[in-house]
Amino acid sequence: MDAALDARGITVDYKTRRTTLRAVDGVDLVVRKGETLGLVGESGSGKSSIGKSIAQLPPPTGGSVIVDGVDITRLRGRRLRLFRRRLQMIFQDPISSLNPRRTALDIVAEPLRLAKHPNPRARAAEILAEVGVDAQMASRRPHELSGGQCQRIAIARAVVQEPELLICDEPVSALDVSVQAAVLNILEKMKADYSLSMIFISHDLAVVSNISDRVAVLYLGQLCEVAPSTELYAAPRHHYTNLLLSSVPRPGVTREPATTVSPTASSPTVAPAAASPSAKGGCPFSARCPAATGLCIDTTPEYRELAPDHFVACHHPVEV
Repeated sequence: MDAALDARGITVDYKTRRTTLRAVDGVDLVVRKGETLGLVGESGSGKSSIGKSIAQLPPPTGGSVIVDGVDITRLRGRRLRLFRRRLQMIFQDPISSLNPRRTALDIVAEPLRLAKHPNPRARAAEILAEVGVDAQMASRRPHELSGGQCQRIAIARAVVQEPELLICDEPVSALDVSVQAAVLNILEKMKADYSLSMIFISHDLAVVSNISDRVAVLYLGQLCEVAPSTELYAAPRHHYTNLLLSSVPRPGVTREPATTVSPTASSPTVAPAAASPSAKGGCPFSARCPAATGLCIDTTPEYRELAPDHFVACHHPVEV
């Protein structure tokens, strides 16, 4: 299938007063046209850093982000601004991501004004109606609306220029469960109506399984496993994915977690490969993995295809 996005070797570093923290370490992601790629992992795994780096907010420290044969990490100024219309982002906090001084209608119409649209307010009103925001709500400012209403406005603002790729950075994590379903339905509708490809970032495995075609699992800035959603949830091959899925509470089901882990093991300062740009070798999950051996501590596992379209970075994958 054609790729809507081909990101190669994405690296994101954050400089602190004493050192440099590598939040994302050489991640490769391909988003196919028309699909939703779920990006999961615990807090601090680098999910949001990847999403923002793809949108050039800011650009990644290293690697390439290719859309239609163009590496957008090399674009600057007006060329980058024009190209950014093809990649839009929905942020986690629906209220603070909107301009508090403007009405919902003005917020959605602003991108169209910048793009010299002939009738930005009329088009903004149309897209707001599509996401369930009526004229009365459209005349209000963000502080006068609920979180779910603000997220509908954020979706309208992202889709109004009809981008090719939509990056959703935990768009429902700050919402009530009853509102989450409505927002997810709107995203699915927008995807179908505007032929969008999506990256859906979340720590909620249940939400990701329902909305994603494929799922990529991150641990401390590195890819552990990428597979079709149904296959990954039915038969995870990486021990970290297995741990994540075993930790999901299920009504009427009581079972022990896949393994017992140290509460400090998830810190990037103890990860062999992700602690810093100079660290070499070893699997980042070796400190927590029940199947870890000396090979896992000393040698970085190869990212390989174990089954059709099912990729795993593990020396000793889970047996099916």
